[in-house]
Amino acid sequence: MHIHTTMNFISENYRVLREYRNLVELLFAVFVSMVGFGLIAPLLPVYMRSFGATGVQLGIIMALFGATRALVSYPGGRYADKVGRKKLISLGLVIYTVDMFLFGIATNLYQLFLFRAIQGAASGIVWPVATVMAADIVKPKDRGKAMGLFSMMWDLGMIMGPVIGGVLADMFSMSTPFYFTSLLAFASCVLIILRVKETAHRKKDQEIVVKRKELTPYFKTFIGLCFAGFGTSFAMGLVQPVLSVYANEVMGLSKALIGIVFGVMAFFRFVTKPIAGEISDNIGKRIFILTGRTINSVFTFMIIFAKDFLALTFTMALRGVGTGMGMPTANALTTSIAYKENRGKVMGWYSTARNIGLFAGPILGGWAYDNMGKTEPFILCGIIGMITVGVIFFTVFDPKEGLE
Repeated sequence: MHIHTTMNFISENYRVLREYRNLVELLFAVFVSMVGFGLIAPLLPVYMRSFGATGVQLGIIMALFGATRALVSYPGGRYADKVGRKKLISLGLVIYTVDMFLFGIATNLYQLFLFRAIQGAASGIVWPVATVMAADIVKPKDRGKAMGLFSMMWDLGMIMGPVIGGVLADMFSMSTPFYFTSLLAFASCVLIILRVKETAHRKKDQEIVVKRKELTPYFKTFIGLCFAGFGTSFAMGLVQPVLSVYANEVMGLSKALIGIVFGVMAFFRFVTKPIAGEISDNIGKRIFILTGRTINSVFTFMIIFAKDFLALTFTMALRGVGTGMGMPTANALTTSIAYKENRGKVMGWYSTARNIGLFAGPILGGWAYDNMGKTEPFILCGIIGMITVGVIFFTVFDPKEGLE
């Protein structure tokens, strides 16, 4: 990146942080929470394996997360439009705090199924609403930057979390990362309650809702984004329950090395997202969604050719670049095609579509791992990912202007 362009990028993101103080406080709370989430994300399949879980059971337990997220995402988004974002986020974090502690004291596989379902419900409340809150805070012209920064904090937590979680698991026990995650979720909840201001102003929004009866004036793009969200999550869900197990059982990597691999992927997502958010505000979000989804699909497929730690790390790093290009721009585009008083509903529908994919993908991925072959989930992910790219190309377009 040219030095002038780099300085402009830094100054623009600094301007956004300086101008929207409430965004800074929300971002910090997200970071704290995501450190905790990152602690357990790559370790959960290995933890379940220690309870005797089969590949199919790994798929089912991952699917439960998507199923309960899908069930609560739209009601949560709609309720957040009515009563406010802050209450919903705080409630979800309280549930998450208790649930992570219960994970640590679990004694059998069936308890893990229950706690994973509860985790999905809490996540379905927190993250779509937090995304909407970040979009509420900024003006349309800064929405790509805000989503880039929001996702950046997500990945900063995911960089630190897997490494810390892997070390804690190797040094103490597999339960320790769950206890630490519970503590961090509680800390994030306290930060939200004490420091983050409400962004939904019910009376003001109700005064203008009669003038804006439609969910979005960009309905074709909205449907395309929902379908793309489903397809992307379905494809990623195929490998989610088996990637850590594949690295551990097929490639022979330790839990600490698995944590490092996931941390590297998160680092590349981290550095890519704000750049994508900044540039997409100027040249459009569609091109970044298309390019990011293509890169992610290709390099998920390429995992089957990785034979050692370095090769897997390189492949996962490029997956991180693809996700970093696609995720914040898709979120920014989804929030930009909705009026503020309907933004929770629109994000709720989009999140529901994504979570249905997270429900269906892991079941098929876990079954394929057990019955078709260890590499089949990665091949299927690449194929379905590229089909999704085709859908995006023909249905998703940038609006002429973002909506307040």
